[in-house]
Amino acid sequence: MYPFERYMMTLKRYVWNRARPKGCIAMRYIVDECVQFCSGFIKEIVDVYQRQERNDEDVASNSILEGRPISAGVSYEFNDDFLYESAHRYILFNSAIVEPYLEMHLDHLKQSNKTLAGNQQLLQKKHSETFASWLKVKILIDTNFTGFDMLKWLANGPRRHAMSYTGYIINGKRFHISDVDKATQNSGVSLEGTTICRSSAKDMSQQLSMVTYYGVLKAIILVDYYTFQVLLFKCDWASVSNGIKIKDGFILVNLHQGISQHSKDPFILASQSKQIFYTRDNDCSNWYVVLRAPTRGENGVLTHDDIEEILPSPFHTALNLNIDDGNDEDHYARKDCEGVLL
Repeated sequence: MYPFERYMMTLKRYVWNRARPKGCIAMRYIVDECVQFCSGFIKEIVDVYQRQERNDEDVASNSILEGRPISAGVSYEFNDDFLYESAHRYILFNSAIVEPYLEMHLDHLKQSNKTLAGNQQLLQKKHSETFASWLKVKILIDTNFTGFDMLKWLANGPRRHAMSYTGYIINGKRFHISDVDKATQNSGVSLEGTTICRSSAKDMSQQLSMVTYYGVLKAIILVDYYTFQVLLFKCDWASVSNGIKIKDGFILVNLHQGISQHSKDPFILASQSKQIFYTRDNDCSNWYVVLRAPTRGENGVLTHDDIEEILPSPFHTALNLNIDDGNDEDHYARKDCEGVLL
């Protein structure tokens, strides 16, 4: 909704007497101005227009790196070793302080095994499976290591005991898991990432490409690394191959079939997520239209790029606005019919 329509809703709330709407709006508007003016002369009071944002991310705990929970925490245990390793691996591969060691590990694998140097797919698979254990040993035996304490705790690994929430505020957005029964939908998630793509299984020419993933938020997990905590979103992701399509300029996602394709890698960092909304194509279809919305509380004017991100338009019209001012009469003369003398 645009700022003008939002303000019209505020003015409509001012009307208590439907027989005198203009008078009600004028009186309530004057009262609001008086309250705002008087609040500046009262100590220990917050200005009406300086109240804390509803989706403010300030947290009282210094151990939480970003965002804040908006629900009670529930104990969560990583009983599945595969999910535990998957969560830890994703955090390592998406941490800035670990990036130098990623390149070191790739070079180590290429030098130790010539077969890996010639097969990029096998190299990335080995890199993903062995990096966490290699980094832990690397930090322990490196006597010259004088880096951040955070890197030491990351290499050591998280606790199996974590905290789970049903609601969280991150990136100025309010997220809830899909199991929460609410009138508003806050469980849609999208992620843009680079992946290795190829046309078929026999195609050996692989290249990096940007891919957008669409999913539904199933769990909000705060992973504990002893001295700090990292927030992860566990999602059900739609299939990239046959679960996403574009129809009439709109993105459609199948949220009922092929979701198990990414069951082995369901985690993302909460800071990487973008909130989206799904509206069903029709009552009998498994396809949902993807919609994006701006952050609540932003009343600035939307740019052309913002409008395209909120709702991609299926219409693409090119207008020729090149007008020659030398002869204005030619612009108003029709050439597809004979002229009539008046």
